[in-house]
Amino acid sequence: MKKRTLSQVSVLLLFFLVPMLDLFRIDLTHLHFYVLRRSFAFSEGLILLLVILTLVIFFLGISKWFGRQFCGWMCPHNTFSGYLTKITNSKTLKNNKGLRETIDIGLSVIFSPIIAFAFVAYFYNPQELLNDIVTFNTGGWAFWAYILIIGFFFLMINRLRHKFCRSTCPYGMLQMILSDKNSQKGGFHNMFKGVGLVLTLALVGMGAAALYLIYTSTGYSVSVAKNKDAAGIIIQDFYLYEYDLTMENLTPDQETYTVTLKNVPDNWEVTIPETITIDANSTYKNKILFKAHKSSLNNNYIMVLEIKNSDGKTMEKQINIFPGRK
Repeated sequence: MKKRTLSQVSVLLLFFLVPMLDLFRIDLTHLHFYVLRRSFAFSEGLILLLVILTLVIFFLGISKWFGRQFCGWMCPHNTFSGYLTKITNSKTLKNNKGLRETIDIGLSVIFSPIIAFAFVAYFYNPQELLNDIVTFNTGGWAFWAYILIIGFFFLMINRLRHKFCRSTCPYGMLQMILSDKNSQKGGFHNMFKGVGLVLTLALVGMGAAALYLIYTSTGYSVSVAKNKDAAGIIIQDFYLYEYDLTMENLTPDQETYTVTLKNVPDNWEVTIPETITIDANSTYKNKILFKAHKSSLNNNYIMVLEIKNSDGKTMEKQINIFPGRK
């Protein structure tokens, strides 16, 4: 197999496999994103930002380093359109207009839903999307987005094809803007001089930072929210404060966490779980109750909630309580 053909087929397959294998996708429904098969909450947005910037710099770099090679070597749309055109312009179909158009429309009808599914899967859980399609669940946004995108890709496949590449593709236009005499010649040497070197250093830096954060992430998320309806309620000699503790295990294994609350005054009463066990990819919710002694009135107290997983990775949350003030 020629290098160009291998590159085209590999990138086309990656377009379908990346969201299915959770190599990279953004789940807009559950407010998660996935990178290299690891799950993250949107609260870890710095990782998502670094990954997106790395991808942006990579695609900018391709144009600066190798010129307009992306279209011919990597673009899934160009690859797919090229193979469809070869089929419909084959010797068997070339002189049979009716059969050629029938097969052309038939292939477009078959492949448009498949491509649309892969596209929507970058922003929605693939298993849930498949279930929505099979059960014809019209109540969610993903089903209707899928239907609209089928129409878009049918138009792209059946009508536009290479016309889109020549006159409409934003990335194609960007390549022309970035192109110069060096990038037009193409070559790895462009990665180590001028603007190409800047892009190379930025790519390495962003990518390294993203990988570091991905593999040092705690693998869980914690949020602590004050319940305003249960703040400052007087119970005998105490003021009651209630907080909602929400934890999410983002790993594919059951996990047990150790919970510690620091800087609690001796005359306060606190109800808090000492250990928490959460199933894989599951969420845990509970209450933290503080009973602040009346002697603490009108003083501000800053406590630290420390949660540690079995690997020793720790996350801390600050809790401020000012007894007597709602």
